[in-house]
Amino acid sequence: MKPKEATGGAQTLLRGLSLLEAVASGTRDLESLARKTGLSRSTAHRLLSTLVQTGYLRHAPREGYALGPKLIALGFKAHGQLHLPSLARKHLQWLAEETDETVHLAVLDGTQVVYIDKVPGNRELQMASYIGARLPVQSTALGKVLVAGLPESEWARHFVPGLKRTPNTTADLASFLEEIRRVARQGYALDLEENEPGIRCIAAPVHDASGERVAAISISSAAIYLDERRIEALIPLVKEAARRVSEELGWEGA
Repeated sequence: MKPKEATGGAQTLLRGLSLLEAVASGTRDLESLARKTGLSRSTAHRLLSTLVQTGYLRHAPREGYALGPKLIALGFKAHGQLHLPSLARKHLQWLAEETDETVHLAVLDGTQVVYIDKVPGNRELQMASYIGARLPVQSTALGKVLVAGLPESEWARHFVPGLKRTPNTTADLASFLEEIRRVARQGYALDLEENEPGIRCIAAPVHDASGERVAAISISSAAIYLDERRIEALIPLVKEAARRVSEELGWEGA
């Protein structure tokens, strides 16, 4: 961010913020920071010194400039004030309106997924799901897409031998692990009547600023509304909604 036209204190503030953003993006030395922000070397040095003195930046002779303890503390406070359902709600509503299907927001809790929000669809046949409901990982699109973000060494512990929610539930560990690998590659997961007869789902992951998968979004509907062709058409919309929520959390990934 280069400082825009401003006067007095506002101009100084914008210049200071541009330097903070440049340091956060990985620029470390004075010359590069001045060049990247369009500031003179003397102005950049004066502002950087003030930011170091106030704790927003730190400086070491060899390492250069880095984010300081005060800025890191503010970041944690900002993160603590985030309320995921509130941030996600408008994007869940957008997805429900675009698809007419029921939309869920869920998080991973142990070896289960938990619904933390729901936006009903516009179908006459409504889903019986509810906020707070817990479902197995291996039979749900939400569960599979969340587990796919974990280290591969942890995948197997989310498989429950003998679980048979429907005839389509993945029955053996090798098949489950192969499916999670596929989900990890493609960035979305499907539930093709694996958790409930006659119900199909599409899910995509929500990332936070660190890139961690902290939640997932899905659409669910009767199988008659989600045939193979329509599933392919709706996958990009589910991924787009998940991307929008991720950006609310500070994610800058592709």
